Amino acid sequence: MINAGIALLCGAAVSAGTWSVSRKIPLNANIVRFVPDPQRPWIYAVDRENSDVLFVNLDSRKIENRLYVGKDPTDCDIDATGNVLYVANKGPGTGVAGSWRIGVIALTNQTLVTSYITADLAVNVTAGRSGRLYYNSGFDGYDVRVFDKETGADLARFAIVKTHMVITADKTRLFGQYIYEGNLGAMGMFDVSSDQITLIDSLHYSPYPYGWDYDNYSLSGDSKRLGYGKILFNAASLKDQLGLFPEQVYGLNHDGSVAFGETGIWDCTTFQLHGDARRIAEMPFTTTLMVFDDAAQLLYAYNKGDKSLYVLEQTTRQGIPFRWLTRYALPTDDAVEAQDPDNDGLNTLQEWFLDSDPTRATLGLQLEWMSDHDLTIPDTSLARLYELEQTDTLGSHVWQRVAQLRGSGAGLVFNLTADAMQKPQAFYRAAVRIY
Repeated sequence: MINAGIALLCGAAVSAGTWSVSRKIPLNANIVRFVPDPQRPWIYAVDRENSDVLFVNLDSRKIENRLYVGKDPTDCDIDATGNVLYVANKGPGTGVAGSWRIGVIALTNQTLVTSYITADLAVNVTAGRSGRLYYNSGFDGYDVRVFDKETGADLARFAIVKTHMVITADKTRLFGQYIYEGNLGAMGMFDVSSDQITLIDSLHYSPYPYGWDYDNYSLSGDSKRLGYGKILFNAASLKDQLGLFPEQVYGLNHDGSVAFGETGIWDCTTFQLHGDARRIAEMPFTTTLMVFDDAAQLLYAYNKGDKSLYVLEQTTRQGIPFRWLTRYALPTDDAVEAQDPDNDGLNTLQEWFLDSDPTRATLGLQLEWMSDHDLTIPDTSLARLYELEQTDTLGSHVWQRVAQLRGSGAGLVFNLTADAMQKPQAFYRAAVRIY
């Protein structure tokens, strides 16, 4: 029989002050836009390179479905019901009738139900009040179009908006950078509460006089704060500039107290009346593609370097998510990491690594022989990776990984038949990793 040593190794979470990476979802795809489903554990991502919409299951952390909805998709948005996804398709750009379209996907069964043929190039799309969509042609420079979802007809045009657009939660105010003269751009706030759309606020920024340097409009979940360029604005009055960031920001949390930039996470409560934001933490990678999920209080950020989605959330100093602690009615201060509420010998930080219940006594990570060549880890978590490592000499600092398996929610079995033929005597240990 192969000799076995059993040890528990807890891989540390990737920590960034009070915000940490709690999950990683490999996509192996270049995406240009994505949106979380407000009702289901899914993210929908636009793979422009392959003209696909990717359906990413947050539970399995895999792409479970791909759907072609038109040539060269560029943007997407979910309607107010949470049941329909709209995808803007730039198309081949020939101008031939039918080449530009907005795909309509039913999220209840992830199928393409129709395509709206658009009169102009569809690059950016935003879902409005019931029955209405707004789309523009990006920097190709056509007017914003109002689209009737019931009749499939373009109703009107109201301004040449070139940038990505954001809309308030009540679907009454639309923001975007528009042409106010020649090719000069200004921030615009449009009243879209009816089909009589009007410009109700504007600001010649940023930077004056051209205003096309940025494409990073973002709204807080409560619709009271607007991020654009490197400035946080009062969304009710664009002339009220609340504070300055040293970099462009691409996401805001629910009340705009936290902003997410290319390289850092920023505390916006330090602005006072006017001033600079304080850096809370570093982003784990540089990115401009991110979405804050207001319902779940999570930031999803895409890393172009490894083609993966990362989940960032507010945590203790060593990376225990507040969300996880709250589930078990535990405090969210740093001191909780060393506490052992269930007196099982594992502190809360170790319980988080194991994804076990910190309020109910558990045995921790174990390795057990099922047969001469089968090692098992019982009671594994779907949210963890488990590694089996080997060494020839017990006490050695040199361990080699033999296998890595994702947790199953039950026991995992490592078969060592092939390994035993190479090394009839060896020691093994298990490690749990957060990914």
